[in-house]
Amino acid sequence: MSRSHNVSVHMGGKIRTVDQLIRRFIKRCKEENIVKEVKDRSYYESKGTKRRKKRHAAKARYKPSINNNFKGKK
Repeated sequence: MSRSHNVSVHMGGKIRTVDQLIRRFIKRCKEENIVKEVKDRSYYESKGTKRRKKRHAAKARYKPSINNNFKGKK
């Protein structure tokens, strides 16, 4: 399950306009990964699909770039 998120932003100090307040709120939401979680939960995804995506992301993270490391004959 997910944890509850309490994101609050107040006027005052460095925040002087509503635009700054909104930007700070969006930044805090991104730090808490609220937007990502909402997107992930917007449709059903089976356990197997979640596992495959996780495994694929791990392989992509640690996959050596072949073109950059190869210094042989062409």
